[in-house]
Amino acid sequence: MRVEARDIRKTFSSGRQEVEALAGVDLAVEEGEFVSVVGPSGCGKSTLMEIVAGLVQPSGGEALVGGEPVKGPRPDVGVVFQQESAFPWRTVLENVEFGLQMHGVDKKERRERSRDLVDLVGLDGFEDRYPGELSGGMRQRVAIARTLVMDPKVLLMDEPFGALDEQTRLILGEELLLIWSRTGATTLFITHSIEEAALLSDRVVVMSARPGVVKKVVEVDLERPRDSRVVGTPEFSRVSGEVWGTLREESMKTLRGRAS
Repeated sequence: MRVEARDIRKTFSSGRQEVEALAGVDLAVEEGEFVSVVGPSGCGKSTLMEIVAGLVQPSGGEALVGGEPVKGPRPDVGVVFQQESAFPWRTVLENVEFGLQMHGVDKKERRERSRDLVDLVGLDGFEDRYPGELSGGMRQRVAIARTLVMDPKVLLMDEPFGALDEQTRLILGEELLLIWSRTGATTLFITHSIEEAALLSDRVVVMSARPGVVKKVVEVDLERPRDSRVVGTPEFSRVSGEVWGTLREESMKTLRGRAS
């Protein structure tokens, strides 16, 4: 399912002060594509994702999913945030089946579908554990499984591995690629990590400093299936260097603006 941002603008008001977060973002993510968005802190990456998810209304322009304007949250659009979202009083399996339960799916079917997703994200054997008994990486797998069990056609991920250590991020990144290849979901992935973006993506979108616009789109010509062994290859280094060069330019603009 195709995702599109057309001239999306967003201004936040706080008392008498207005902050322009997005100044006209144009972006298309084709069906089944994996696109990452990187940019300086405060450039509006998360705001863009929230608009596509239907959680925030734009000040101008529009987001479209499957050619239809986004008016609010949709069942075929799944969202995974950085913040831990597992219910501490529910087991892993109970957490994963929560959305199905809320949609009235009968117990037998939701258990079967939830167990399949628990296996898919590598939590087989932990179905009866509670979130407090799991590592941060495992809790984030629960969040991913809980989103995927609803069979979304579009997956929006806002720095889902941002709070994890580098080794865990790398492992979960590889597992996410396997999951993505099996589900075929159109994926928009927000991250601060250049390496993460280069490893996972078909294209990397680099946003400008606030107010955010699309500064550059970097194509990733790395063969799939793909894993962390591509890190350090010439093409990986080219992508990382091109993204970093654009980000550095934007970050310097921000620093010069603060100094003036």
